[in-house]
Amino acid sequence: MLELRDQVNRKRARRQGFALLIVMILIVLLAVLVFAFQRDVMREVSISANVRDDLKAAYMAQMALVRGQVILRLDEHADYDSLNEDWAQQISWTGETWGADDSSGSEQTPPPPPKIQITDEERKFCLLSLVRGNELQRERATKVLKRLIEICRREDERLALDGDVKTVRRANDQTVNTDTLVKNLVKYLEERASEDSDDLVITANPNEKPDVRSMKKQTPFEMLTVGELLQVEGWTEELLYGPVRRADEAMEARTEEEEPARDWKDLTDEEKFEQRRTNVESIDQRSSDPNPLPLLGFITLYSTGFVNINTAPREVLLALDEKLTWDVVEKILTAREQDRQDVIAAEENGGTLPEAEPDPNLDPNAPAEEEDKASFRPQDLANYQAFVQRVNNQQTQEGEQPAAEIEGFTEEIYNAIRPWLVVRSTVFEVLASSTIGKVTHTIRAVYRRTADPSAQPAQPATDAGTDGSAATDGGTGEEDSLPSEPTMKLTLLFRDVSSGS
Repeated sequence: MLELRDQVNRKRARRQGFALLIVMILIVLLAVLVFAFQRDVMREVSISANVRDDLKAAYMAQMALVRGQVILRLDEHADYDSLNEDWAQQISWTGETWGADDSSGSEQTPPPPPKIQITDEERKFCLLSLVRGNELQRERATKVLKRLIEICRREDERLALDGDVKTVRRANDQTVNTDTLVKNLVKYLEERASEDSDDLVITANPNEKPDVRSMKKQTPFEMLTVGELLQVEGWTEELLYGPVRRADEAMEARTEEEEPARDWKDLTDEEKFEQRRTNVESIDQRSSDPNPLPLLGFITLYSTGFVNINTAPREVLLALDEKLTWDVVEKILTAREQDRQDVIAAEENGGTLPEAEPDPNLDPNAPAEEEDKASFRPQDLANYQAFVQRVNNQQTQEGEQPAAEIEGFTEEIYNAIRPWLVVRSTVFEVLASSTIGKVTHTIRAVYRRTADPSAQPAQPATDAGTDGSAATDGGTGEEDSLPSEPTMKLTLLFRDVSSGS
């Protein structure tokens, strides 16, 4: 009897242990299912948040782009462009709530304001000048590009680096020489200029059979982006974007507890925007840096081929002629930053500075912009003497002779650089970027700005008052009217949109 009872108890214990095992397995399976369900829910939430942030960042970047267009179109009265104008300044978003209005009672915090940067393309050298114009113009453009590359490589002996110490940093022996770089670029542009370019012979390894490839043109332009330069033999990322960080240098920086520099291709969109803005804002300080400069900030594909003397950096001006010295270029930069003596004298005498002929397409009734007391004007480039007087920043009285020369600068040099120089920019790049959460949306657009003869000035309001008279503005007696329509037109030349995290 006792044995039978023990057997029953053992069977019952085995059944309980088996049931416990099943319960544990079910709990584990249920936990796995709950975890998988939670993971899927979190993933969907994260995807939805990213889609929301991407859409919001896209709208914010588009808003910043429109803001840039407005700024460019409203800059319509001056016959010159300089770094003292609104488009060249940092954009302020003060007062903008981005839809999170306090009056609505919403506790939503406004998103960070977008970033916008406007630069003129006439401050750079146009690469397409190498294949446009007559033979003499193309030859001059080739020489300018060669000098510009040597300046950025720190191979030009006219450089004054590290203060007053004249130093020249030679390129590595393994780098392609300047003549070869320009020759390969001209060949590439000439081949791309035709609708069906000729067969390209790729000879990466001279010991093997050449690889012949036929290229089909997709656009009417010789080049669409500066990034295409990497397809030209000898043109490297180091030349365009700056020195590439080697693995051993990064490891050495880590051992010294320094943050290693990152290559351009490894930067996020937000970091690239900040680097572009830093390069523009610190361009004068970088001119004295003995390290090689990236060529990207000094070349373009979209300008007219002229160089705006009011905005061009030191490197571009220095490359215009081999006889231009560092000191002469420094005087030009100083002259465009200091108040003009002729403007000051005109204000003291109650007069105005004589300008060039007014643009017939501009509204004569539009309010005048604030006087720029530093920039070069069209009359400053009229002849050699006018240019010398402006660089020396002198105001001469009637019958008084202005300074006849600038040390190291002759009329021959002036005649050599004069065909390149203008004081008004016509092509601008608007770079708009917005970061929401982990998503950055960047829009890069290039516009050509021209006068729009079809634009009409605003007409006064015709709403009649109770007595039948025209409506007035606050009892001032002035007719209430809309703001004048901008007479400047923007034509889109290039647009690129990128989004990343």
